[in-house]
Amino acid sequence: PKAAPTDVRIRVLNSTAIALTWTRVHLDTIQGQLKEYRAYFWRDSSLLKNLWVSKKRQFVSFPGDRNRGTVSRLFPYSNYKLEMVVTNGRGDGPRSELKEFPTPEGVPSSPRYLRIRQPNLEIINLEWDHPEHPNGIITGYTLRYQPFNGTRTGRTVVEHLSPNQTRFTLQRSDPISRYRFVLRARTQVGEGEALVEESPALLDE
Repeated sequence: PKAAPTDVRIRVLNSTAIALTWTRVHLDTIQGQLKEYRAYFWRDSSLLKNLWVSKKRQFVSFPGDRNRGTVSRLFPYSNYKLEMVVTNGRGDGPRSELKEFPTPEGVPSSPRYLRIRQPNLEIINLEWDHPEHPNGIITGYTLRYQPFNGTRTGRTVVEHLSPNQTRFTLQRSDPISRYRFVLRARTQVGEGEALVEESPALLDE
């Protein structure tokens, strides 16, 4: 093809998807059979400082003679670059003008791990690591825990913890019950994926 799509416009749908529109090329510039429009895009940087990103180029195909489509599975809270081409059986035509766009914050992935230590019969120590994909600015952690003993469960306690906190000490209600812990990181968008762990029975240790 001899011509590139023009007037490429981007509308952000959410933290991981955009809608694209463009002006189609004249069919006499394709020099063959129009196969598809194609959007090449790559994550240029994270909006979080010091977070390394892979700038690997990806593409999405829009088969046929059309002028709109969506690009999904983007990373939240990132700067992206995008350019479009039209293709025939021989390959890509020239690239459109380069477009840049940011994605908004999303919710984080789960914390990387949650370790449980029981140094004695009175306390449980928890330690965790930040999410691998914060997907925004971490505003804190939500820890929910509940004692259980066989089929009996106690009430759920909810703790709201600061974003730089990675440890928590719990006073046991009794020496026999086990505990179920559910830990999530938060951004201003909401809570992320949960990491669930249970304290081992003390007799097994």
